[in-house]
Amino acid sequence: MPTTLADIADRAGVSAAAVSLALNGKKGVSDETRARVLAIAREQGYRINRLGRALRQSRAGAVGLYLPESAVHFGYYTEATLGLTERLHAADLSLLIVPSTPTSARIESYPPVDGFILIEPHSDDAGAAHILGQGLPVVTGDAPPAGFPSPWGTVESPNTRTTRQVLDRFTERGAQRPGLFLVERVSAWAQELESAYREWCAERRLEPRVLLESIHTPNDVLAGRLRDWADPESGVDAVFVGADGVAVRLAGLLRTLGRRPGADIAIVSGVDSLIMEFHTPPITAVDLQPREFGRACGELLLELLDEPRPAETVRRTLDAVLRVRESG
Repeated sequence: MPTTLADIADRAGVSAAAVSLALNGKKGVSDETRARVLAIAREQGYRINRLGRALRQSRAGAVGLYLPESAVHFGYYTEATLGLTERLHAADLSLLIVPSTPTSARIESYPPVDGFILIEPHSDDAGAAHILGQGLPVVTGDAPPAGFPSPWGTVESPNTRTTRQVLDRFTERGAQRPGLFLVERVSAWAQELESAYREWCAERRLEPRVLLESIHTPNDVLAGRLRDWADPESGVDAVFVGADGVAVRLAGLLRTLGRRPGADIAIVSGVDSLIMEFHTPPITAVDLQPREFGRACGELLLELLDEPRPAETVRRTLDAVLRVRESG
């Protein structure tokens, strides 16, 4: 005979209602009771009837994940998705990655979901704006662009603080002309980095040196632009790279131009990854903790699913850490 809620309740010495709260990750039971119930459920091979639960709760039992089209190029989104998947799996919810529709908001064809997670919504993405305008709970990873409908909740990184930390480190190590390299200006993350950089430069009466390039710019073209931007006499002598993985590419191109990363030009990546750690020289980077970031987005959405829409956006912050290495 399959194990029932009543069987678990009997073994745990609690009510069936308490077992239900523990198994569904809801409030109302102590951490000790929740752990005991989950342990007994695993031991007995108990499996929640997802379809039955969804029907009773009038829910789909799934959460939609919407990513920008550029996500395919950057490992950060993969890590964040893994963290989100782990958190939702623990709550027995499925994750559906829905296609991005940046130029035409066609979300009516999406499968039914109980809410959405939007990781880094972009200002030129009509699909992200349309999802935010729906009545379902939505949590964004980083704030949506100005003019977009407000999400129910948002998880943010301390981007202004970490940008200033990087720039202060540049000057402490002797840099006089730090620059910022960007591959887009449509995410709140890139906008925060540039705003913090320009404010920092204004405070020190330094000329802002921002280079915006597409990730698709050919190496020979990019090298030509770096030749002027990072000229040894008048160009930047330190680079904060506001892109995932691009610091490695810049380091290679700068070497071809006679600039030695970590020796006569400092480089810091705005996103950390294993390739930063194992590059030669290892590249200093901001660890945004993407896996924990994804988990935090999932945790916040789970809290909001059981509540009416809050009067104001619920905001959470996940810390970021500067991983200091040889490049700067």
